[in-house]
Amino acid sequence: MEWFLKKAHLIAIKHFHRWYGFFASAFILLIATLVVYGLIPDGRIRFLWYAYGIISLEIFLLICWIVYAFWIPKNNRKKHTGLVLCIYADSEDAEQALKKDFVATVKRGVQNGEIGEVFNVILIKNHLASKYNNRNDIYKLDKKANGHIYIFGETKKRKHGVDQYFLSLDGLVLHRPISHQASQELANDFLATLPKGINFKDEFAFAGFQVSADIVVRCVEYIVGIAAFISGNPFLATKLHTDLKNKILSSQQKLPGDKVILSKIDNLLSNEFALIGSYYLRKNERENANKNIESSLNLNKNCYNALVTKSVIAFSWENDPKKALSICKECHGFNEPTWRYNEAFLHFWLGNYPTAWKQCEKIKRQNYPSEVIISQEITQFNESLVSKVEKPVLYFWLGFNYYYKQGNLPLAFKNFEIFLQKADDAGMNNLKQKASGWTAEIKKKCNWK
Repeated sequence: MEWFLKKAHLIAIKHFHRWYGFFASAFILLIATLVVYGLIPDGRIRFLWYAYGIISLEIFLLICWIVYAFWIPKNNRKKHTGLVLCIYADSEDAEQALKKDFVATVKRGVQNGEIGEVFNVILIKNHLASKYNNRNDIYKLDKKANGHIYIFGETKKRKHGVDQYFLSLDGLVLHRPISHQASQELANDFLATLPKGINFKDEFAFAGFQVSADIVVRCVEYIVGIAAFISGNPFLATKLHTDLKNKILSSQQKLPGDKVILSKIDNLLSNEFALIGSYYLRKNERENANKNIESSLNLNKNCYNALVTKSVIAFSWENDPKKALSICKECHGFNEPTWRYNEAFLHFWLGNYPTAWKQCEKIKRQNYPSEVIISQEITQFNESLVSKVEKPVLYFWLGFNYYYKQGNLPLAFKNFEIFLQKADDAGMNNLKQKASGWTAEIKKKCNWK
């Protein structure tokens, strides 16, 4: 009987997640409760009532077993970014080392860093991790865990002359608020910084797992920063990437992936500061806007978003359209739509009508996914201007945007009509001919008399 109990105890400890682990545990619980009952003086407790208690304990054990064997923690995507660690250890030694050294170091790195407040680290239990060891399986796991970043793989302890641990890692980014293409680009960046395989001797196990965990924390901080930027939170992105850059530069030990991160992080930070600068521009907070645009251009003097915002600042706050135009010309090498709209507007404002019309012809032909939104921002800005200054040509520019980019024929007609009534400069004759032709077209399309 003693041998049988020892065997049952061993099975319960090592294989609790299996059905036979549950039955071994249930058997031990039954024996233990019967032994306790034998110690109770006769007549104190009726065995029937005691049996009900035993059944209740066995049911409770069954519930605990179901939770342990099958339950996977679920991340709240609205509150946290989920980092899911799904690494299978093929031996008890490897599992203990993984939990004690690698997982503990990842959690500590996340909690102590800038990402601690937004991150939720989820560890998949070892017996479940064996079921999710490739990308297709991780997609299945995602339906249960609701994570954003998955690190999966395995660790083994093998004898190669001396005992060594082999840790192989892979990663997948499934970030919901952004497009599939952007999510795939994040995944590619993540894999470029994440080490595929690491091995180290048993006596260096703690240091080896700690280094591996530090690599993972840096990779995660890098990727979460990019995801935050793409999702429209440049404040969090700059916080994460500035912290990460400082960590790498101040660290004596350079880790795999650091070189890749450093080669890209200044460009990322530049765009993030530019987006923050644009945010403060819209809020009319001059000091914050200028400070962030300056930070952006210090990191990358050719940052497109910073140059566009700087051009707007030169026009709106410095009242210097010529300076704004010269900044705009620095954007000519970028395959982006906004600068051409800004340049056409500035030429109209300065009275360079033929040059402005050339840009209009190019704008008519170009077609970008976000162009309607850009045109709407342009018309909103110009609608506020026409109420403050007397510039008839702005009505032409408004009508052009409403007609060709927004398909709003009534507003296009209205603005062309105002332009034709107010335009008295001989240099606008070509624009007046265009506006007259378009008003006739609109009347025909709308069946107006």
